[in-house]
Parts: sequence; C-alpha cells; structure tokens
Amino acid sequence: MGESISGMGGKLSHSPRAWITLKPETGATVVAMINPKELEYSKTVGWAEQAGKSRDFPDLQFTAGKAITMSVELMFDKYEIEASVKPECESLLKMALVDEGLHRPPKVDVMWAGDIIPGGFKGVVESVKVRYTMFLPSGIPCRAVATVGLKQAAGECTSGNSPDIAKMRIVKRGETLQSIAESEYRSAKEWRRIADANKVDDPLTIEPGTKLLIPPIL
Repeated sequence: MGESISGMGGKLSHSPRAWITLKPETGATVVAMINPKELEYSKTVGWAEQAGKSRDFPDLQFTAGKAITMSVELMFDKYEIEASVKPECESLLKMALVDEGLHRPPKVDVMWAGDIIPGGFKGVVESVKVRYTMFLPSGIPCRAVATVGLKQAAGECTSGNSPDIAKMRIVKRGETLQSIAESEYRSAKEWRRIADANKVDDPLTIEPGTKLLIPPIL
C-alpha cells in the first residue's frame, strides 16, 4: 500500500493528480485517499485450435478480442479526523448494483495521472471486496481497504431486461418519452406506446420523478 496520510487537514504527501478516481455514470465519484502501490490489468485474446495433420501442434485461428480486466486495491483513512469511511465503501458497492434508470450497474471511468492504459479505461465493476481495518471507540469504521475488479466496457452495455417484459421506470431530469423509448426499446418512435400506457396527453409535461409503466412489446 502507498504512504500514509500525515494529516487529513494538512498537506498530503501525494499530488492529488496522482490519486486514482472511479467515476460512475450515476452515483458518487470515489477518490482513493492514499495511492495504491500497484494496479494490475490483463488482456486475453481468443484463439481457436485447428487440428494440423502429421504435426505435434495445431494451427491457430483468431476468434475475437476479449475485454481488458483490471484489479486495484484502494485505501481509505479518516482516523485522524475521527470520521467514517463507510460512505466511500458504500459508493463503491453501488457501482456493482443495478441502477433503476439504467436497468444495469453503471459504467465506470477509471482515471489515473500518467494514462496507464492508452486512451483511458472505461469499464464495469465485476467485484467489490471491502475490509474494515480500524474502528473508533464508538464502533465507527475509520480505515478500510477495498479491492475492486473491473472489466473493460468501451462499447455498448445493455441490461438483461427484455423489452417484452413490463417494468416501472422513474423519469429523471432531462429525460423525454422519446429518450426513454430509445433506452427501453432502442427506438424513439415507440414513445407513443409509453404515452398510451400511462394516459399521457402531452409528452412535454412529463415531470422528473414521475413513475411510468413501460409496457412490453408483444
């Protein structure tokens, strides 16, 4: 693990630009308070073996590229200010939970000064493991180590929810029936289906927080 914090209220031994940051599509951004001593990533490639006659080794046929996977250990320390590190750990956990608006866990941008992976890294959280390592006399966890596993997701991320199953959705600020139809059915032209199911006369009057029934396509 990296160097310790000499004082949460004072000058830190690391430049803030070097801290690793996990920024999800929705939810709170998490910044590691102490630089990890290492970050690990790996890349595998799909090759299929084709039998080669009269040889002791096969021919290889390329099948597909596979996602880069990343693992990083993050440390949080609020002992000196006697505060809880639970909010940061809960924010990491939410990156692995289904978001109501997305119908899947959010994508996460991983940022680290130095551009370790060319072009940056956008992925999804595959695993989160949190270990609280110190507690205040009151029982509040003030130090924690979190191990986060991520998988590259530069392309489209879809949910497992099928458009032929009815569901409920809460309208978010900036959303329209057209954008919701594009998200749910992959076609903005299907907005009337949602309007009819919810008896919406004027699609421009939809307020954030409105609960909508998303009807199935049968």
